[in-house]
Amino acid sequence: MPMGSKEFTVELREDGGAWRRQPAELLLTGDGTGHEPFPPEMLAEFGGIAVGTKMARASLCEFFWTGPVEVRVSAPGFDGPLVLSARKDLPVSRDEDGALVFRLDEPEMCLVRKGDDYLKGLSLWARPEPAPVSGDGFRHVLRFEPGFHDAESDARIRRDAYGAPVIEIAEDDTLVVIEKGAAVEASLDIRGARHVTVCGGGRIDLSRRLPHYAGGFAEPVLWGPFRTGALPAIYVHAGAEDVTVRDLVAVCDFRGVCLRNAARVAIRDCGLFTSTVNADGVNMVSSQDVACDALYIRSQDDCWCAYNNCDSIPWLWDEGFPPRSMCRAALRRSFIGSNARAIVIGGHGQSGIRGAPNEVRDVEVSDCRILGNLKPCDKPGASPEHLAYWSGIFRVLSQSDEWVHDLRFLRNVVEWVPGYRGSAHHLCVRSADQVSYAEKTGGWKIEDVLFEGNEWRAVPPPGAHTPDVMQSPPDDGTGLGLRRIRFA
Repeated sequence: MPMGSKEFTVELREDGGAWRRQPAELLLTGDGTGHEPFPPEMLAEFGGIAVGTKMARASLCEFFWTGPVEVRVSAPGFDGPLVLSARKDLPVSRDEDGALVFRLDEPEMCLVRKGDDYLKGLSLWARPEPAPVSGDGFRHVLRFEPGFHDAESDARIRRDAYGAPVIEIAEDDTLVVIEKGAAVEASLDIRGARHVTVCGGGRIDLSRRLPHYAGGFAEPVLWGPFRTGALPAIYVHAGAEDVTVRDLVAVCDFRGVCLRNAARVAIRDCGLFTSTVNADGVNMVSSQDVACDALYIRSQDDCWCAYNNCDSIPWLWDEGFPPRSMCRAALRRSFIGSNARAIVIGGHGQSGIRGAPNEVRDVEVSDCRILGNLKPCDKPGASPEHLAYWSGIFRVLSQSDEWVHDLRFLRNVVEWVPGYRGSAHHLCVRSADQVSYAEKTGGWKIEDVLFEGNEWRAVPPPGAHTPDVMQSPPDDGTGLGLRRIRFA
């Protein structure tokens, strides 16, 4: 359940009307100021990771846009300037009290920050009204009416072997409606089902499962651990097909959306807010025809990533399926910010296979506003070598014999966060002695990558950040390496 934020005050008014208060809630993030082990009593419950950093408080305010509206944002106790970033550039003013004032003539995704502090900023999302919902063509309908739904109050939510609250969707032709004003404390497990739609304008809210919730997130505390067995807010896997997720907010205790061995998935007009280590916004593996549009992603790990094999989270491996290509995926018209990397393509592959299906291909990221990166540095005092290895706002890797090809990054606007010392572009075919994560063998090739029409703002001078990484071993006669990487 949301915990109110005192960091920002948000007020709205329609033309000629009076200002009215719009609630803001806390989001948790890590400030990156050092890493230390968690105490044993915490690891007994949160065993997903053993080392954390200090917690920092960010904020979220979301509301439905029903017509032109003025927004007034102030920050109690802060005397400096408030600054607005939005998916589209907007004119702003400041009133006599120093509050930031701007007008929204359409739905919009924004971040309001105190000076240069992107990390602890206010995610402000004026959401479009949810599309009408019809049950025609669906044999199964789950409807969650306004109010809070958890495993203790709603029999449709069960606890799995790890104690995680889950709504299982295994039947074809299923409609899940989470209505405006409804909050569901459960992950949606869409397992092998076909023709599934999740919609309605409500939210998935897993914030009570975060560490320190019971203590009101009192500072200073260590931040980062996720529970063993933690699921993404929405998990689409095991051959699921023709799945649509739209008009939702997810406040997550782990990842936002995970796709495994899925096909024909559409995700649009959704907000994904993650709050632990390893918590990607959208994480895709071996899936085809994925269309992501108009997403607000604020993630602690990568915002949007595509792989050909699973990562180091064993309960998300979705075993039992033959290798599949990860192909035909797009992220468009979205507003994204990460504590790690905004976009990651490739890096987890199927060792021993060179060529399809061990490939990530035909991937596009276009017309997005990217905040790169919310956390200025991976670790205080990190060496240039460390930054070159782990950073990259646009990050393309080949490991485990992957073939990564036909990628397009078009017309994106990237705001360089002050203090970020990593690289803008990182394209690397790694040799076996360089591989990261749990990979064992080196990569194969990356080719036919186009960066066109992208705009970079506030990039620091050379020497203040890591240069672009373009690296591969010598060709071994099989075409290994980087080819046809173009900037226009």
